[in-house]
Amino acid sequence: MAQVRPHRKGSPVTSTRDDSPQLTETDLRRKLLAGGTAALALTMVGNRRVSAAGLSSADLDLLKFAQGLELTLRDLYDEALDVDKGSAAWTAMSDSHESFAQAIAGLSGLSANERNEAVFAEYRDAMRGADRAKTAYDLESAAAATHIDLIGKLSDSGAAEVIASIASAESRHCVVLADVLGSGNDLGMTLVNSAQPIEA
Repeated sequence: MAQVRPHRKGSPVTSTRDDSPQLTETDLRRKLLAGGTAALALTMVGNRRVSAAGLSSADLDLLKFAQGLELTLRDLYDEALDVDKGSAAWTAMSDSHESFAQAIAGLSGLSANERNEAVFAEYRDAMRGADRAKTAYDLESAAAATHIDLIGKLSDSGAAEVIASIASAESRHCVVLADVLGSGNDLGMTLVNSAQPIEA
């Protein structure tokens, strides 16, 4: 059964913790929404809606994996949101990954209801910890690397294009997070992705 989450309205960060970079609406949410990242993948689907029968079983397996990863990132940002109550920044990040998972659902007919439990368990504590902004950067880097790896394995051009759009958005997430971390001028963080793909 699909996970249904209540609609959240963005609001300033209200957490009293000061051990992680402050992620205010101007720091992150405005930059993300200015680039349209939350709607990017949905736009890429366009008129490419097909039934699951229109894709090979191999492509469906790859898309299901990608979708599960997006749902995992959504839920991990919700963990950070549980620490920084009402954070508009974490809300925007969570909603972006929700939209990416729904984009894959719209293309493939796969229900967006199953996250990657192994990845969630691996990162959950870190996303609630003092270095959660750096963990978010590492997650976005790994997600982008994973989707780039998947592009070369997909046989359907429409599916590959949607996954490419998600990888592009996640790469932009990395640039914004690097800036939030005070490393916006570090070309190693903004232009080079050394993360390893998450294995399917």
